[in-house]
Order: sequence, then structure tokens, then C-alpha cells
Amino acid sequence: LAGFTLLGCLPSTDRKHQIRAHLQHAGLPPVGDAYYGGSLLMLSRLKKNYRPRRDGTEKPLLDRAALHYAKLNFEHPFTGDAVEIECGLAKDMEVALKYLRKYASGIGAGPVD
Repeated sequence: LAGFTLLGCLPSTDRKHQIRAHLQHAGLPPVGDAYYGGSLLMLSRLKKNYRPRRDGTEKPLLDRAALHYAKLNFEHPFTGDAVEIECGLAKDMEVALKYLRKYASGIGAGPVD
């Protein structure tokens, strides 16, 4: 299934919307980012023989923008020391990537460094 790309981006400024705005301009709005035109990630869009719940409703795999800061670097405001914080993916993002890798063609098997 076309329509999804896993990207690793390195922002060059501290502008919070920079990556989202550039991706939207390139026609690649982040999944679930309603502000920049990204649609919700629904299992029914990925899975060929998807069966909806009895009441016909479906929850998105992610109910937020599919964005993750893996690493933050900044100068401590009081000591001036360099600070680096790393964080793994949130559970909902791991689940979404699992389903994308399972049901969508063109999704790579490994993480982006």
C-alpha cells in the first residue's frame, strides 16, 4: 500500500513546526497531524480483509500526530552543560509501526537512526 514513508529528520532550528510544515509542503503530511493535513492511521486502510466492529466503529491506530523526538540536545540553562536526552518510541507508535510493517508494502524492517 502506497502512502506511508518512515522518515528520520534533523531540525536545523528550534522552530517546533519546521519539520511538519516542510513535510506538508512536500506532500508528506505526518500521519494524524490534522493541522498539517495528515489523515488518521486506520487499520481498515491497511488490512485487506478488515472486519469492522459490530457497531461499525473503528478507532485509529494512532490518535495523535505520528511524530517522535528520539533525541534532544540542548544547553542546560543554569550550568551551561551540554544535555542529551534519548527516548524510545511510545507504545502506540510501536503498535502503529508494527501494523504498517505487517500490512503495508514498502515499509522497512528496521528503525531509522
